[in-house]
Amino acid sequence: MKSYFAKLKMLTIHQIKEYIILSKYYQFRKKKETKRIIVAVFDNRRKAMGLVDRLKGIISLYAFSKIHDITFKCDFNFPFNLDNYLIPHKYNWVFGLNEKSTSQLNTRVLILHGEDGQRLVNYRQRKQTHVYINRDYLDILNKKFNKEYVWGELFNELFKPAPTLEAKLNYFSKEIGAEYIACQLRFMSLLGDFNEYNQKPLPAHLQDDLIDKCANKILELKSKYTHPLLVVSDSVRFVEHMTKFDGIVGFPEKIVHIDCVENVEEDVFLKPFIDFFMLSKATKVFSIVSDGMYESHFPLYAAKLNNVPFERIHIN
Repeated sequence: MKSYFAKLKMLTIHQIKEYIILSKYYQFRKKKETKRIIVAVFDNRRKAMGLVDRLKGIISLYAFSKIHDITFKCDFNFPFNLDNYLIPHKYNWVFGLNEKSTSQLNTRVLILHGEDGQRLVNYRQRKQTHVYINRDYLDILNKKFNKEYVWGELFNELFKPAPTLEAKLNYFSKEIGAEYIACQLRFMSLLGDFNEYNQKPLPAHLQDDLIDKCANKILELKSKYTHPLLVVSDSVRFVEHMTKFDGIVGFPEKIVHIDCVENVEEDVFLKPFIDFFMLSKATKVFSIVSDGMYESHFPLYAAKLNNVPFERIHIN
């Protein structure tokens, strides 16, 4: 019963915020011949968590559009423009001239952040619908509509790397070689070199202990493989530490959480895309988690991109 009322409260709050966004940012006029389009929206009006959370939402909404034969578009313009890094592949998700509705009468706003997916599954309205979405509803949609959509296949229908990203990926792929395993670690703010929702770092001696513990596990993994091991982390400090060991490769460039930054150079947003695609090209992806660290979906969904094996390792 408590869960039911919690869901009802969330729904009510979202509906109020949907009305506020529609009344504040859309004009009270009817635009002629508005197409029936469903749009994944990421702008400065709503926080949407991390990159993979946003990609989850995009893929879910694209699957919904395929099920109902609706035109799909993606309006990702904050804190960067998505097409600076990913461009259309087999499907054009970029708005054409005058396609986007700015009319209150022709547009519906949906905020699905944190919801269980039922409003999406049941949605039938014919207005152009602008959706704030950051969850993976693919399993729910497949089950409801008897489909077998695969996350990585849908991603590759929508996206390919933009030229700047493609050039970086080619460079790093040559550096590491054709076959490698990969390991991802999310320290958040624990090591003091990554800002995430104003979390506090560990005391210095505990930082050192955590680095040693994670490093030992990675070296243990490396001893089982002849291929190089790529380390991906939100901590530049940890990546720099690991690349001192033979057979360990990393690209220690600054990385940011895209929901926790303001006024940074566009180049800094390139790193999460590099990490994501480099993980996806590995022969196997590991995620290492210890106390206080975040059990990230980033490596899981990178592995899903090319259907490579994934394993989560918890260490004490």
